[in-house]
Amino acid sequence: MKPFRTKTFTLVTGIMIAAQLLAACAPSTQSPTQVPVQPTQPPEAAPTATMTHEAAATENPAGKIDPLAFKQAVRKLWEDHITWTRVYIINVAADMPEADVTAERLLQNQVDIGNAIKPFYGNEAGEGLTALLKDHILIAADLLAAAKAGDNPKVEEANTRWQDNANQIAGLLSGANPDHWPQAEMEAMMKSHLDLTLQEATARLNGDWAADIAAYDQVHEDILKMADMLADGIVAQFPDQFASEQASQAQADLTLAMDKLWEDHVSWTRFYILSATSDLPDADATAERLLQNQVDIGNAVKPVYGDEAGEQLTLLLKEHILIAVDLVTAAKAGDNAKLEDANARWQDNANQIAALLSGANPDNWPQAEMEAMLKSHLDLTLEEATARLNGDWAADIAAYDQVHTQILEMSGMLTEGIVAQFPDKFQ
Repeated sequence: MKPFRTKTFTLVTGIMIAAQLLAACAPSTQSPTQVPVQPTQPPEAAPTATMTHEAAATENPAGKIDPLAFKQAVRKLWEDHITWTRVYIINVAADMPEADVTAERLLQNQVDIGNAIKPFYGNEAGEGLTALLKDHILIAADLLAAAKAGDNPKVEEANTRWQDNANQIAGLLSGANPDHWPQAEMEAMMKSHLDLTLQEATARLNGDWAADIAAYDQVHEDILKMADMLADGIVAQFPDQFASEQASQAQADLTLAMDKLWEDHVSWTRFYILSATSDLPDADATAERLLQNQVDIGNAVKPVYGDEAGEQLTLLLKEHILIAVDLVTAAKAGDNAKLEDANARWQDNANQIAALLSGANPDNWPQAEMEAMLKSHLDLTLEEATARLNGDWAADIAAYDQVHTQILEMSGMLTEGIVAQFPDKFQ
């Protein structure tokens, strides 16, 4: 099966379009004393962008960007933003040794975004954007440190700077695209993001795990609205660069919903790995949230495959999570016998999931391809957990980045199969 949204295009194409979306949706670099930067035409050569997930974007034969793929890519960018922010919050709140490395990963993302706009706005603008985005992250770090220390004056001072920074970003976005990003809407969007992130951090520092989890779910929903607002504004501002929408509204809704479900799957798995390997007190609450995701995935397939199939998928996915818990526990304890047993059960469970999926849609989900897809997911997740247990933070972070890319490819394969099997539902 060919990966969804990547039929005849190369990795270089994915890089080029990823750079375009990063350039278009990133905040401008204007400071109160700078002149607004005007967009320029991108060069023919592929710009330096680090977002190389092939399924992030694609083109039609006329060389124009697919709007749905573009929206997915913008969402991926902002999902990375909130995931690494949450990991950093967890690290700092628990005094975990990888906090500095996590911060570097979060800051590197700001460098990548700055580099991606250079072909459009020039090197100076790209460097300026990176500096502005780094300030956004560093002020948040100051605020978190002050909140953890209980230093209210510093909390208020950092929060004021954070809000000012957000308003500058809103002003610059509105200045770049005033017809589609009105300043008041941009400010409201940024304020919502900051308020929810602060709510998340406060709940974690207070040890209120239910509120912490609920706040992150709100952060996730909010950031997707923000990403869609940015993507839609870019498409409207530069219509000549985009192809006509090929996907129906039903197909677009399924695509985005499936991506969100599987993004939740890997992000909550990572949060559980962090908690379980570091003996954090929120491990059980995080496991419960992770198990709920399996219910959500099962419910999502019920409209097309029926309640029984959805319940069976949920059951198998819950076993997938519970066996993974056994695997992490055994690995942490250094019990190789239990580790081997858990891994064998995990692989068998994956094959059962593959068989269930293939049986439901044999023409579009061949069993061998389903097994390979799930094996890749398991292998990368085990690599992530192993690196973490070994204290290899760089490898741990790199593994999660691979997990995230791979799960979106898997989501695309599943979505493509459903659309192909039920074309009347997605016209």
